[in-house]
Parts: sequence; structure tokens; C-alpha cells
Amino acid sequence: MELERAARELDAFGAVRHRGRAEHELRRLGRHVQRRTPASKLVGPRVETLTEREAEIAHLVVRRHTNPEIASELFLSVKTIETHKRNTFRKLDVSSRVQVARVVERDGPSR
Repeated sequence: MELERAARELDAFGAVRHRGRAEHELRRLGRHVQRRTPASKLVGPRVETLTEREAEIAHLVVRRHTNPEIASELFLSVKTIETHKRNTFRKLDVSSRVQVARVVERDGPSR
């Protein structure tokens, strides 16, 4: 399917936002889209354990985006954002968005 090929090519070029939109359309059409994100290249204690998607969401948390705003920007559901955020909290051993921001600002490079 052309949309699947487009999503792969957009991913290869690093066009995350457009790839997300293509994947959203594939899901809307009933196609199963599963893409494992490789570990992030962030440096620092605990931060390096985040996947690229978790790191991306963590940086949006640092910029004070709400879950619905993050979901809209990344073309994901709010529930998916909550899941990634929960995994991020666990990996960073924190219990709030403020703590996530502190750890990311202290240990990770800015995006």
C-alpha cells in the first residue's frame, strides 16, 4: 500500500510528524501499525533508557505541553501519551511532570 511505503520513507528521512500522520491514516483505515522505536541517543543517568518516542514526549513535557497537546502534535491518542508518560516516569524513577522536566533538563541535551 502506498501509505505504508510513504510512512517507511518518511521514517527513513526523519520526518517524524509526517510519518505519524501517515501511520494515523493507516490505523484509521484499519491497518495495524507497529513500529518499535530504538533507544534514544540522549546522554545522562536514566535518560538514556528512554525510547525516542518517550524522549520526544519528555521534551514536550519540559516545554509544558499538556497530554492532549502532545497527542495532537504527534498524531497519537491521549491514552498512548499517558502510556509513554507512565513508562517514562518508571524509567526515570519520578512521580510528576515537574520531576520529569528536572531530570531531562539536568541530564539530557535540549531538542
